[in-house]
Amino acid sequence: MISHTGSLFNDGPVRRAVETALRSQESDGAVGLDDELKRFVRTARASGASSWLFPVPSIAALLDHTADLLETADAAFFPRTFFERLDKAREGVPGGEYLHTLAGLIRLAEQDQDATFGELPLAEWEARVRFPELSGFGPNWIYEGEYATPAESIQAYIEAEHPFCSEVFPRITSEAQSALVLFPETDALAANVGRAFPWVTHDALREVLQGIDDHMRREH
Repeated sequence: MISHTGSLFNDGPVRRAVETALRSQESDGAVGLDDELKRFVRTARASGASSWLFPVPSIAALLDHTADLLETADAAFFPRTFFERLDKAREGVPGGEYLHTLAGLIRLAEQDQDATFGELPLAEWEARVRFPELSGFGPNWIYEGEYATPAESIQAYIEAEHPFCSEVFPRITSEAQSALVLFPETDALAANVGRAFPWVTHDALREVLQGIDDHMRREH
């Protein structure tokens, strides 16, 4: 009996680590592997919950475990899509050797302090992971041009989500406040968040916070 489900290899840390390496490889030198792995580690340590659920050393250990399985288990043990992803990344290097190497590089990156956003700005993929609510807000409420201004979009969003406010609003307000605190300078916000989500400005984030605060005081 197969002891692991396909999701072990097709989702979660193994997939994300391989995709991180592949993203660097497919950039034709524009994105260095060391920088992408620093971003990977920074993302994995972005919150206490993520570090508690799956600390970076455990990610490296899982890659080593998967490498050992590749060297001992029958190919049928793994999902086909896992091999397709790994084959793109390994460029002829044996799969087990490649994953052991990747695990070692992640361990090296994990020994350092997280790179600052000034040293290494958020990549677009990293911004989407760190700020999923802000990421989804633009396509859902702004980019289609249904509303004339971000302020009108935000008010429409608030009205649409009522009365499920306590379930929905804490997530986006937390992200908006976090972005304001992390990137108080206009250039820093644009380089780290606005590049991925063009609607995000200090004024727009404050509008989100003020609009939701006003609504909660008035309606709840």
